[in-house]
Amino acid sequence: MSSLSQRLAVFRQLPLRAQLATITSTKANSVLSQKHDYIASLEQIHAESLASATEAQKLVYQQAKELLT
Repeated sequence: MSSLSQRLAVFRQLPLRAQLATITSTKANSVLSQKHDYIASLEQIHAESLASATEAQKLVYQQAKELLT
């Protein structure tokens, strides 16, 4: 099993939509949803990734996010 830091490093490299899907599925999982620090780390990385994304990446991300809601 990989360490938390390794999992977060891999998560950081995922596309924005995959990050969002991972966060959503983690929150929906009965075991993982109890790991609040882990979820907070995922959300922080996601926010950083979104902030550094190009306008084109943000547009694709927003379109995908709208389909989920």
